[in-house]
Amino acid sequence: MRITEPEMTTTQFLLIRHGESEANAGLPTPSPTEIRLTRKGREQAAAVAEQITERPDLIVTSPYLRTQETAEPFIRRHPEVPDEIWPVQEFTYLDIRRHAGTTEAERGAAVAEYWSRCDPLWKDGEGAESFTEFCARIDTAIARIRAHTGKVVAVFAHGYVIHAIEMRLAEPDETVGAGFMNRFITTWPTNAPAHCEVRRCTVSA
Repeated sequence: MRITEPEMTTTQFLLIRHGESEANAGLPTPSPTEIRLTRKGREQAAAVAEQITERPDLIVTSPYLRTQETAEPFIRRHPEVPDEIWPVQEFTYLDIRRHAGTTEAERGAAVAEYWSRCDPLWKDGEGAESFTEFCARIDTAIARIRAHTGKVVAVFAHGYVIHAIEMRLAEPDETVGAGFMNRFITTWPTNAPAHCEVRRCTVSA
């Protein structure tokens, strides 16, 4: 008796980082959820909507305002395509209340202290998540993409999210410990996506 192997299906997903935000431009911001795009960021969003040639089967954005503003021109271009909000928001590892109204420069010392601690279970305070929790969100997002029946999924997300997805795809069985966390942050400077950069990945169901 001949046994037919099930056909393997693949999904291409486009990872698009949001456009330049007020935080990226050095402005003080109230909270991670409410950061808006700058004028330059809106121009980048309009440009990338025209540059992407693939027609998606699904458009995904994070709950954060800057990704939704980035996705807006692309969603208008594809009104027939469903769009969903997934928990692919940026890794918020600092206490939100303590750092509300600050700039990236003003948060610099706290950022350096967090990463030098290199503790994947550490939570800085109110509204913050641990690196372990962040990676769990990333693994869930990858699983949802694998389960999607469409061929192309466009995901409007954030720099750390894109970097983490690429690392988890490359090392799916790697334990999220101090070593993985250290590699994540030390490889970030050379692998960080530019604003509105599109990266293409393929996963098998």
